Amino acid sequence: MAVLLTISETINGAAYSDALAGGGTGVDFGSCVNGQYAPVISQGANTGHQDLFIRHDATVDPITAMKTYVQQYGTGTGFTYGGANSAASDFTKLLNMGNADAMGAGVANNSDGLGNGLHIDMDYDVTTGNQFLGSRVGTLVRIYGDNGGSASGDGRNLATAFTMKADAMTKESAGSETAPSGAADGILGKSGDAVYGDRCHPRFRFYMRTDEVDGGLLQFEAVIAYSYTA
Repeated sequence: MAVLLTISETINGAAYSDALAGGGTGVDFGSCVNGQYAPVISQGANTGHQDLFIRHDATVDPITAMKTYVQQYGTGTGFTYGGANSAASDFTKLLNMGNADAMGAGVANNSDGLGNGLHIDMDYDVTTGNQFLGSRVGTLVRIYGDNGGSASGDGRNLATAFTMKADAMTKESAGSETAPSGAADGILGKSGDAVYGDRCHPRFRFYMRTDEVDGGLLQFEAVIAYSYTA
């Protein structure tokens, strides 16, 4: 029997169902302006990000080989593209933006105007000041379209996908999060698993450089890939 994921905004919430341009549903990051990021609360305080809580319905074994990558909008969902250009050009744009990211090592809030593209932070309890910090790129922070100075890929397809880190794994406890005792890269346990954890909790931001000239809607698919046995 197939193992299914639920991806929600809160630890026990329903699956994301934001209305998207073109008629699909998913996650809407909102508006992003040059030299900032989305979603943003206070740029100066480095607050604002998009939480994803991932859980699955397996009843025996954990899922393994859990990875994340991006692909062209409509490829997996079949949704009709509703952006400003085309699904193919948006995908190319997203990867090029990530590759052009030059955020300084001490900058997380894009105050230098050099942050660009889609970033993921795979530490569920990272502090506000350290979330998305440029010096963490290549380890717990990754940028889709950029290999982060490592040989582990740039997240443009399954072959170059980012392995979900152990630091993103958490255990749900009465609606709160606790650290699992034996979290491991790429492994997410069944409900109630206190060793591997039963939630994966990465956070996301979309950055835009100060000198970015293209505007309008941009759409893409973020993929969670995994293996299962039961």
